[in-house]
Amino acid sequence: MKRVSEYFTIINLYRITGIILLVMGAGFYIFFGVEYGGWGDSGLTAFVAPIIAFGLLTIWLGNEKAKETHLAKK
Repeated sequence: MKRVSEYFTIINLYRITGIILLVMGAGFYIFFGVEYGGWGDSGLTAFVAPIIAFGLLTIWLGNEKAKETHLAKK
């Protein structure tokens, strides 16, 4: 059985942060669109697009770090 500290690695921190950013961006977009009917609002897009992009890039960074760590262990 793994200890809790083994799950909190920098790789998992990158992945968790990326997922939080993705959920936050998508959730805000859906909430704003439903509440105010502004699906095509340029301000909404300018706010949400970077959050989603940073979420995807952070998940990608975590996956690249995992590959790098896996190769270093061999």
